[in-house]
Amino acid sequence: MAKVRMSCTRFESLLANRNMTADAVAERTATAVRPHDLLRADQDVEFDDLVALAKVFKRPWSYLLIDTPEVYPSTGSDNRTHANRMVALSPELIAELQMVDLMLDAAADLFPRGGYRSPQVTGDILAADLASRIRSFLGVSVDDQLAAIDDFGALRLWVAALNNQNVYVSQRSLKDPTVRAFSKVRGEQAVVVVSTKDEPHPRIFSVIHEYCHVTLRSAGICDLLDHSEVERFCNEVTAGVLMPRDLLDRLLVPGQFSGSEKASDDALRTLSGRAHVSQQALLIALRDRQVIPQDTYDAMESRRAARRSGGRTSKGHPPYYTVAINKAGRMFAHRIVDSLSEGTIDRQDAGALLGIGEHNVGTLIRALASGD
Repeated sequence: MAKVRMSCTRFESLLANRNMTADAVAERTATAVRPHDLLRADQDVEFDDLVALAKVFKRPWSYLLIDTPEVYPSTGSDNRTHANRMVALSPELIAELQMVDLMLDAAADLFPRGGYRSPQVTGDILAADLASRIRSFLGVSVDDQLAAIDDFGALRLWVAALNNQNVYVSQRSLKDPTVRAFSKVRGEQAVVVVSTKDEPHPRIFSVIHEYCHVTLRSAGICDLLDHSEVERFCNEVTAGVLMPRDLLDRLLVPGQFSGSEKASDDALRTLSGRAHVSQQALLIALRDRQVIPQDTYDAMESRRAARRSGGRTSKGHPPYYTVAINKAGRMFAHRIVDSLSEGTIDRQDAGALLGIGEHNVGTLIRALASGD
């Protein structure tokens, strides 16, 4: 079988940019050529091995032949913590960031007039004021929020509100356990990514939290914990967006949170379900409105976090094309399909941008239309 010369320089940079080792590559795929040898010098490799190695990096095989280092763009501010320490980007997270880069590049090239919109913020602003401004800007009424048919309906409501402001929303199964959501802005394009490992309420919180980052031009990776002033501010803004004063007034009953711990936790769950918001957002709103004091907030938040640590229960896997559409986001998927129908891109390009095989594009188009 014919062999192809693979670049040592390119391979070494691929590993460095993903915080990977040659051993990690060897664990992910079996090839005749040893990954350690690829770090020492250019190697003549079997074409099948070249394809297998390219799949590890989610790149076309020709990408590994280029005899120059891979230049990976800056990931922006990194707000994650792990045991109160900054940690390096994982290979899994870098793969997600590269997906977002692909979306941003495609959006800039194909839809340059579709730049994102957000409220203008200049100088210092109070969290409550920014929350009111974002809520008004997104145009989601209290009646619309309460009328959502279920929690996923509420999630679709908020995602559609961001899409209406030309913000792409991608829902993906993030494999890095330190990250629940992140956002990235480049030029006039913005993408928000949330994890499908979360239930709808936390995803709604993440979507609005990241839009707050986009509004503040401070988009970065975070785990939504109060470990920095920016994160705390974005959490407070998010709670204010999701639980405005008139909505809270409509739902609250006097003395609802003055009983036992169990009664207070039950009331939290009930109100969270009625408002289609996370318990975290509701707790912050209750504290900021002084419905509950700080010590009660701390105790209830601790119990909420303990309940969440049990993880979500498995409810089966959604259909393949539903997952693919969620990963790309409906707005991005629609625009790619439109570009395909207009002849701006071909089916192979559409498949690559949607993260599916070229032969699956037609079925995804039908699934997209059916979901509409």
